[in-house]
Amino acid sequence: MIAGADEFDRGRRPAPGPLPAIRLPRFQRFRLANGLRVLAVRHDNLPEVSARLVLPYGAAEDPRQRAGTALLVARALTEGTSERPAGDVAEWLDLLGARFRIDVDHDATTLGLRILSHVLDGAFEFLAEVVARPAFDAQEVQRLRDERLDEIASGLDEPRIIASLRLGEVTFGQHPYGLAPGGVDETVREITADVLRDYHSRFYRPSGATLILVGDVPQHDELRQRLETVFCSWRGDPDGAGELAEPTLPETRRLWAVQWEGPQSEIRIGGVGISRADQDYPAVQVMNAILGGLFSSRINMKLREEKGWTYGAGSHFDARKRRGPYFIATAVDAKATVDAVREILAELERMQTEPPSDEELELAKNALTLSLPRLFETVGQVSGRIAQQVIYGLPDDFWETYPETVRAVTRADVLRLAGRFLSTERAVIVVVGPARDFHAELERLGPLEIRDVHGRAASL
Repeated sequence: MIAGADEFDRGRRPAPGPLPAIRLPRFQRFRLANGLRVLAVRHDNLPEVSARLVLPYGAAEDPRQRAGTALLVARALTEGTSERPAGDVAEWLDLLGARFRIDVDHDATTLGLRILSHVLDGAFEFLAEVVARPAFDAQEVQRLRDERLDEIASGLDEPRIIASLRLGEVTFGQHPYGLAPGGVDETVREITADVLRDYHSRFYRPSGATLILVGDVPQHDELRQRLETVFCSWRGDPDGAGELAEPTLPETRRLWAVQWEGPQSEIRIGGVGISRADQDYPAVQVMNAILGGLFSSRINMKLREEKGWTYGAGSHFDARKRRGPYFIATAVDAKATVDAVREILAELERMQTEPPSDEELELAKNALTLSLPRLFETVGQVSGRIAQQVIYGLPDDFWETYPETVRAVTRADVLRLAGRFLSTERAVIVVVGPARDFHAELERLGPLEIRDVHGRAASL
């Protein structure tokens, strides 16, 4: 007999451990003479540095008839500069042993470098040259444009991509969030080297940009001096960026169907969600985990486990500077298409009327908080989280207070936010599948528009 074994209740779930502690080192903060803001975090247990240059402009600043411009500008940065051709830029990057990546979304453009600390000065020089003095050679731009057109064409062979693209279009209409950051065929074809130069000259400016450095970086005075030397010739203020309007919900339910022969239907149901800086964002994450963010969520349990119509169903809130989309995504047996849409709408209604159980609430909170330290294990992960704070204007202590904020969410909060965001009367529904077989039944849920894969009006 083990001592104390009679006191151990194997029928009760063990209590969760203490809340994980997230303690970021204090930032070194300063601004260079050209206006570039610098945030540096010393994390010198390894001789490496993660550098991210965040420009607060992205695809939302694209000219609508040339959507995809911001992405091609970023891709062209390493395809030659005023000092060296594309091949030499690639060789320079190889000699540094650096990993370079770009991220362009609607709200921002981020240029990332992962390097060893002994080549930090060379990395600064590389970053300063490609961001300030790209060549935008006409032949290189044509190649990049053709590659992007191939990517777009390939995506239109994937029902899941078609469904997601059309959902954004019908949800946001003429708002910049309505187009994918990479543009569409007809807009990308209009992009020339001059278009890229114009975007670059307007938005790639140090004033408003932020350089984030995490890792084995020098102390304040030395770091500042080294950065001033390298970035001093990059100057100017952004020109022409207006205030991005808040998107609005459609006035009534919208239904689109795209004819696509196959054994399954891709379903997207959603609407306008939350902005990243909204104080309710952590509570929305809890609500979403219960709705469709976990394997044990209500939608997955209904469509997969109970009905057996799908291999998986989930939900997501894509929070942005302004209210981004939320959506439920799944692929179901085509014969169950309309029934699946009805079940999803019913679950959205249930979220607004039936509060989560104590177990649902606890599972959601644990999922969001207990694994949080794993998101801060590397210098790249830390710089990525700081970049989110920069882009969305989050407070310095956002991640440190996040676990407690999540733990404070109540059942009443979940109901309140479900009522705020999960309206079924103004929901957007997009189905890509054999619409000829189910369009008559789908029309019972509201006026149905038939579209082709590009989103243009079509017929069956």
